[in-house]
Amino acid sequence: MKRNIYLTGLLLTVASLLSSCGEDRTHEYIEKTEEDQWIANQMKDVYLYYQEIPELKSENYFYPVDEFFPMLLASHDRYSYLEMKEESRTRNYLQPVTYGMDVVVSNDPTGTTTHQTARVLLVLPGSPAEQAGIKRGDYITAINGKNVSSSNADLLTTGSGVSLTLSTPMTDPTTGNIVWMPETREVTLPAAVAMENNPFFVQKVIERNGRKIGYLVYNEFMRGRDDNNTDDVAYMQQMLSVFQQFRQAGVNDFILDLRYNQGGYVTSAQELGSLLAPSSALGEEFAHFEFNDKRQDLNYALNLDPQYSSYNLNLGRLFIISGLYTASASEMMINCLRPYMEVNLIGVTTTGKNVAMTRIDSPYDFVIYPVTSTVYNAKGESDYASGFEPRYVINELSYFPWYDLGDERELLLANTLEWVEGNIPPNAENTGSTEEPETPEEPENPENPDTSTDEGTSPTRFTRALTPGYSTWQKKHLPAAILTE
Repeated sequence: MKRNIYLTGLLLTVASLLSSCGEDRTHEYIEKTEEDQWIANQMKDVYLYYQEIPELKSENYFYPVDEFFPMLLASHDRYSYLEMKEESRTRNYLQPVTYGMDVVVSNDPTGTTTHQTARVLLVLPGSPAEQAGIKRGDYITAINGKNVSSSNADLLTTGSGVSLTLSTPMTDPTTGNIVWMPETREVTLPAAVAMENNPFFVQKVIERNGRKIGYLVYNEFMRGRDDNNTDDVAYMQQMLSVFQQFRQAGVNDFILDLRYNQGGYVTSAQELGSLLAPSSALGEEFAHFEFNDKRQDLNYALNLDPQYSSYNLNLGRLFIISGLYTASASEMMINCLRPYMEVNLIGVTTTGKNVAMTRIDSPYDFVIYPVTSTVYNAKGESDYASGFEPRYVINELSYFPWYDLGDERELLLANTLEWVEGNIPPNAENTGSTEEPETPEEPENPENPDTSTDEGTSPTRFTRALTPGYSTWQKKHLPAAILTE
């Protein structure tokens, strides 16, 4: 997408005023404002909400680019952003230096204190966090001896080491209330290291009652095949390898876990959709993108690609697990497969990002990612600005204990497996009174039924409402970029 730099009317007016003072200082104004002028020109051209750009004063154009760019955004635009090129290069091509865990901060789930806690969502294999014994579902209640808060939670991402206090909830046998165990655990994370967060976090085949169910935890839609970066191409090749294994295993149902997937690149979504859709849909439109009324020449569509037919699972239905951070290309997957197959959603309401963003490289040291188009499916539908509400609502933050992703006892996976088998998910929070689960089968040995009450197999729900705050996932920029030639 070609970009031109030109003088705006504001610049010409100011330049005229400067030269009329006797000394032509136009070059000074141009030099000091050219970066902001470049940004303004791009936004007035391709920004989806260009008609809602606020009117700026001439002095605004002297602000640093990271302060100027937000001034141009429509009041409802939560997504467009500017990134320095070094930061963008690091995010896209280099392994981040990290402790290897993601967390979300919330109020105390037990209600016994007024403090905040950080719950571990994910731990990377081989990471400093894993080496220190941190597990998914752990509660961090203190960082370097201080109570957890949104202001110090950044210390959980990277650094030379950090000391943590871990606490565990339990049900008080006397009162029945959920409280913290009196014993805490102290751990020290070693220094952060460079690590790769492979988007294919878990892939496995689960056999249940004669059915083979594919399960994939997919955490980011990496760049598409049109990009020249070899690392990103390798991710696309890995996707094909993963689905080749699913196909060879004879998978006939599929659970796609997008609970921690904020999105990514649309060509990656196109490829994944082509692997999951019914084979009869290959070659049909997957999604189309509509730009603002000035740039209708940029409108285009992506089709479900027949070149992946040898990897396609030819599914008639799909089960998707959604979470607090399911957004953008993940929501595009839900919306754009619905014209061709039954898409079943379980978890919590998705973010509601029905727009796409374009990466625009500047001739300076920054990159902008403005919202440039609305995403539609083959039926012309794009009505998910408020997110997709799941058929069965289950908020994993409201339960303990947790298991590793991929463990069949894990809350959302266990409930989804029940749904796949035709049962109502036992932990669904929005089941109506007219909907009753099927009668369970008799145990194989009815004379000696298993009456154990392992708390881990029957998750306990907190009685108080939780308000998520700071999250390492929300700090990540994963744009749904449209890759143009």
